[in-house]
Amino acid sequence: MLVDDLTIAVRDRAREPELPAATIEHALHAALPERFARYALVMLPPKTPESATTARALAVEFARHEHPVFWLEPEGEAGPAKLTGSHPPLLKAIPAPAGCVSDAALLTAALADLRASHGVDAAAIHRPDDGYDAVATTARLAWGWRSVLDVDASSSRGEAADVRIAMRPVPESAPADLSLGELPSWPARWSALDRAIRETWPRASVIVVTYDNLAYNRLCLASLLANTEHPNTELIFVDNGSTDGSVEFLAEAAVRYPNVRLVRNSENRGFGPANNQGIAAASGDTLVLLNNDTIVTPGWLSRLTHHLEDEAIGLIGPATNRTCNEAQVELAYQTYGEMTAIARQLANRYAGDRRSIRMLAMFCTAFRRDLVDTIGNLDERYELGMFEDEDYALRAKAAGYDIVWTPEVYIHHAYHASIGKLLPTGQYLSTFRANQQRFEAKWGICWERHRPPAG
Repeated sequence: MLVDDLTIAVRDRAREPELPAATIEHALHAALPERFARYALVMLPPKTPESATTARALAVEFARHEHPVFWLEPEGEAGPAKLTGSHPPLLKAIPAPAGCVSDAALLTAALADLRASHGVDAAAIHRPDDGYDAVATTARLAWGWRSVLDVDASSSRGEAADVRIAMRPVPESAPADLSLGELPSWPARWSALDRAIRETWPRASVIVVTYDNLAYNRLCLASLLANTEHPNTELIFVDNGSTDGSVEFLAEAAVRYPNVRLVRNSENRGFGPANNQGIAAASGDTLVLLNNDTIVTPGWLSRLTHHLEDEAIGLIGPATNRTCNEAQVELAYQTYGEMTAIARQLANRYAGDRRSIRMLAMFCTAFRRDLVDTIGNLDERYELGMFEDEDYALRAKAAGYDIVWTPEVYIHHAYHASIGKLLPTGQYLSTFRANQQRFEAKWGICWERHRPPAG
């Protein structure tokens, strides 16, 4: 569905919410992706023929199951690290600097280049031998990558790893998490290892409230399926009584995709109550409230959840084309392909960057469950939607949490696709003013309007 030449913004500034008629027609009829995007497997150079044999078998099996697999080969060196023979297209040999096997700094730099040049956001590193502990630790801290250690070829067996595997029995003093040799086939070994790797990431629940706007709902789901590499994710759609075919579409998606769930309401319960329903239904340690008029970009969730490993952060959001404050950035694009290319440039340029902000508009806001445990759900006193985000930010700050946005994640936002329908009748302005009064009465302050940056 999300082809590169698909127009998602009418004008160069990418600010108008309307979709062209051709885009709506495409969104309503094009096929969705077959499955969620998959995390990558990065194969560090094996040092012995024995470790290379297992590494190659794992690499081939993961590539056959449509994981991007990158096999690092030190330049100018022969031996077991070389990837020879035929292999699946998704298994790629990647040149690495000579001497990187024994030089952690060189190898870490090679991984950083791989991450930037190939857009590797969620990844597991396969460590076939001893000596890669420092590299794996750096990748975990810097990017959230996990590591798999082959203990068969490890002499010390004392190195830390997220998953430890073995093809042959190992002593009880150095147990493996998975004894792959006990499983009957390589597909079965892939399945067991894939499940174990996924469980090392925190469970993330993405909650999307829908109310009509079928074309937007289809585009949003398509982008979530195509661009969410985070390995442990569920999507929860809470429908507020749609009558345009959206609820039927979402019900079909919930049957088709195991990680998609649907909560149905017979009426429009509004933004706060519907999101609270989603939070109650969610199983994740990380929660994301996402508007249905968004299109997410590759790596979005992996990067947001990695920031949330810092327990000081309460709320984090992305950069976008349309919001009410400094998280709005001016970018020129019209098509999906142009937008994702720009998003990748931002991801590389601002990797690890995050910035304080007064509040996050909840078109895309991520937080840990411990925040909900501490300050509670969204306040449901605000009708339809508006001021829940401002209220939640004040509550999070009062509990001692930081509120930040990161320019390394970019999400396209159509803006007011649902609530904007109230503008012609005047109901939007009256609801805004009523909610403003409720907010000011609750907090005893005079609300100040946010301003996006000039430009």
